[in-house]
Amino acid sequence: MKIGYIGLGKMGFNMVSRMLKHKHTVVVYNRSNPSVKKAQKKGAIPANSISELVLKLEKPRTIWMMVPWKSVDSVLEEILKFAEAGDTIIDGGNSPYYESVRRAKMLSEKKINFLDIGVSGGPGGALNGACLMIGGEKKVYKKYERLFKDLSVPSGYCHFGKNGSGHFVKMVHNGIEYGMMQSIAEGFNLMKNSEFELDLLKIASLYNHGSVVESKLIGWLSNAYKKHKIDLKNISGEVSHSGEGLWTVLAAKKMGVSVKIIEESLKFREKSKNNPSYTGKVVSAMRGEFGGHDVSDKINKN
Repeated sequence: MKIGYIGLGKMGFNMVSRMLKHKHTVVVYNRSNPSVKKAQKKGAIPANSISELVLKLEKPRTIWMMVPWKSVDSVLEEILKFAEAGDTIIDGGNSPYYESVRRAKMLSEKKINFLDIGVSGGPGGALNGACLMIGGEKKVYKKYERLFKDLSVPSGYCHFGKNGSGHFVKMVHNGIEYGMMQSIAEGFNLMKNSEFELDLLKIASLYNHGSVVESKLIGWLSNAYKKHKIDLKNISGEVSHSGEGLWTVLAAKKMGVSVKIIEESLKFREKSKNNPSYTGKVVSAMRGEFGGHDVSDKINKN
């Protein structure tokens, strides 16, 4: 399959690498030219502009956007100067689900297909197999099922229904993630402050061998302890948030559904800006491990 791919950040570059590994032909564009050159060395076809990327694809075209959600509309505007009826546009970033509903309607009027895909697994998942949450017309989804299978871990992709559903499911996933990370961080902070002088690295390792809370998050915390020691000295106690926790809380309020744990974990992150803590360090450490986020104490204080 030949695909145009826009956005070569940590996730995008690794996903393109995986596409190439599975013998897909990928035309790439990124605002930063060095990323394009790196992808070219792996076998991708470079494009110097969005227009060049679109014109290098045969009709009907397939274009995957992997850009920050605030940039989607401007990138889409450029694509639409050259896209035609029958083309398919995929938004694989973390866009608000209601924006995906709006974009799908707008593109449908132009007879252009649209899929919204939430991608979980971080840069490692993008390279080694991700989890894909897909929204859009079923016939469009079926057309690209082989691609989704190539990009995901076994049984790691699923179609959820009409446009917006993929990004909605991913939004809630990230809200749940907030709550899980907060719970882990609070528990390890409690153990750090106990009278027993506990080895938190041993505990994290033990928890990840058969316990009920065994998880990738515990595994990533274990990795962080190995890299940064138990005090996580170089990790920021202030925790950033990318927006999806807030979107989850706002959606829940609109629907009249209680999400107290997710809401409290969001509030913790907001308050941590002026109140760094060891709990915050643990959350930041996990974010750094799975998402490649820069969570160093020095960076966060600049």
